[in-house]
Amino acid sequence: MLFFVTATQDLTSVAKTLFDPTRMRLLAALECEELSVGELCRVVGMAQSRVSNHLRILREYSFLVERHEGSSIYLRLSPTLAGVATVAARLWSTILEEFAQSPEYAADLQRLRALLAEREGGTEFFDRVAVDWDKIGVDFQSGQARQRVIANLLPPGLVVADLGSGTGYFGRALLGLSERLICVDSSSGMLEQAKKRLAPVPPGTKLEMRQGELDALPIADAELDACVAGMVFHHLAELSRPLEEMLRALKPGGTAVVLELLPHKEQWMRTALGDRHLGLDSSDVLGAFERAGFVDVRLEHVDDRYCPTPPIDAVESIESVGLELYLVRGRKPLG
Repeated sequence: MLFFVTATQDLTSVAKTLFDPTRMRLLAALECEELSVGELCRVVGMAQSRVSNHLRILREYSFLVERHEGSSIYLRLSPTLAGVATVAARLWSTILEEFAQSPEYAADLQRLRALLAEREGGTEFFDRVAVDWDKIGVDFQSGQARQRVIANLLPPGLVVADLGSGTGYFGRALLGLSERLICVDSSSGMLEQAKKRLAPVPPGTKLEMRQGELDALPIADAELDACVAGMVFHHLAELSRPLEEMLRALKPGGTAVVLELLPHKEQWMRTALGDRHLGLDSSDVLGAFERAGFVDVRLEHVDDRYCPTPPIDAVESIESVGLELYLVRGRKPLG
């Protein structure tokens, strides 16, 4: 189907075919290089099942030329699009000029360059792509693979507690890192949600839900190897008793980690999120750790932000905020 002269109905159909966002990405990649179907999927970052449907449509309009090599099918643009003598080619040239300004085109082109460099082989490939490797070669769906690798470096049999666990945000990161994970919260509703969100529990980890307060932990003396209290302390009236309880529940040498917000001015968080304090001064938390009896107490600023979205009637903020975080960790003395 060549479009040297075309009826209005045919031109409309061609335009509709070429203006599809996915087909634009496929054709733009093939404009640069002949690619196998598998390579094309890698460039656009899509599953072959999804790409194949679009390739079928492009074949119907004779926009592609195929070359078979063994079990692989290589594709390139046909003269219908690659030349200048057809209406379709002129239309595609105009579309490509605009599409080349998009971030999708830039990302696809980056992946294409890496793929072509990989084709060349040799030890120089990784030197060439090192600058862009975090963008093209370190993209995982959930990050759990990295977590499982790290988990295998830790000693077996650890007992860890997520204190003030809420619905299990920090507990999810701890799954698989310990033999027993104990979630503690004063709210039965929160614990019920945490149990649902943390399922399924990976093999080798026992999950326990315990209802209780941080100033009277439902944990035996020296039961824990480690504990974390993430974004909890700014909900508490005072810190001394909870930290004393954390120290009591830890084995000698065990570690406690607290993640907290630096002081801020988002008053709406008191009502919307139940915050008692608008962040906590890090020196106050450090001092509370030391007074409770922890040693090797350290402060670490976190390269991350807490970004809650204010309700529409909040006057302090009109959009999502980014609040600074820090963590304090301490160890129970061995003696």
